[in-house]
Amino acid sequence: MLQIFSNRHIDVLIEDVGDRKKWRFTGFYGSSYTHDRDESWNLLRRLRNHGEYPWLVLKRNVVYLERREGWKRFESLVDVGYSGNWFTWERGNLPETNIQERLDRGVATEEWSSLFPNSLIQHLPHSFSDHCPLLINITYRARRLVNKNFKFEAWWVLEETFLEEVRRIWENSTGDLVSNLENMKGGLESWASQIRRNRKMKIEVLTSKLTTLLESDKSDENLVELIDTKIHLNFEIEKDECYWEQRARINLLKLGDRNTTFFHKQATKRRKLNLIYKMQFEDGRETKEIKEMEEIARSYFMKLFSAGRQDNYDKILSGIDWFILEEDNNKLKARYTKEEILEALSEMGPTKAPVEDGFPAVFYQKCWPIIKVGVFTFCL
Repeated sequence: MLQIFSNRHIDVLIEDVGDRKKWRFTGFYGSSYTHDRDESWNLLRRLRNHGEYPWLVLKRNVVYLERREGWKRFESLVDVGYSGNWFTWERGNLPETNIQERLDRGVATEEWSSLFPNSLIQHLPHSFSDHCPLLINITYRARRLVNKNFKFEAWWVLEETFLEEVRRIWENSTGDLVSNLENMKGGLESWASQIRRNRKMKIEVLTSKLTTLLESDKSDENLVELIDTKIHLNFEIEKDECYWEQRARINLLKLGDRNTTFFHKQATKRRKLNLIYKMQFEDGRETKEIKEMEEIARSYFMKLFSAGRQDNYDKILSGIDWFILEEDNNKLKARYTKEEILEALSEMGPTKAPVEDGFPAVFYQKCWPIIKVGVFTFCL
């Protein structure tokens, strides 16, 4: 629905016919003339105060406005991102006269980005205008590898049957630490799948029950049941927050703070930033094929970490005196102790990046009484 327009902008309210979502779109053209810039700023200020809907702004010639300090007043609008060529404006057909700039971009409020987490502005090929067409894709899906690797979820440790399940799997495994952990992966994934199927339904049942109790007449029996329902519902919500906190990898809030929405937004933003849309070969060719991108990355890091020309540095090192005492050297070469292993484990962040086995520190910390003998045998 068209709301207002002028020779420099158009402002519309968009409603999705299917799920009835409403959001606002503004197409804005920033003037490249100095004497018109104040008018452009005033127009943006007025548009910002129109309505409370999630807002997307497609801006043309914004480089002229962004050079002004006043643009900091609009920090609530975040760049949506793009695919295609990095520039949106080009002029000059000869190499020595060719100029390229990203003058146009899409920015949005946090609410709009949450509404369309997979959105992207695509820079399309252009032939007539100096500016390229911009396509707003709110359902963009880049091809990405399906990660089938095991991933331990932090909310598992909050389940009443977690330690019991770990003990059962561990006691039924007869190999070394590595093979036992492999068995643990399969066992915990099956156990978690069974719990996950009932989890959403349990929250819905508890929420419905809480609503009924809040609307009913208060009595001693009612209040006891009300408190009990709140406790169980909060516990289920805490498990959900553990999942999003682990995905977001945010340390601003401690585990247990009721801020699942914050963690969800951070995880969605991180996933979007971590997505690689295309890569470039050494000869300049670009590709979006997963297999080719894998090979480019593999080749790059193999060259980066491969040893180059190896020289003999003995002559140089021979002139350097030894400063490590024999006593200190013996301590450095000594085998680890059980106390050192336990101390190192206790100092690790519970949900920080796990190692290759897929288990973060919280698994070893919570299950230490069950698995410590296997860990000691493997490490010592």
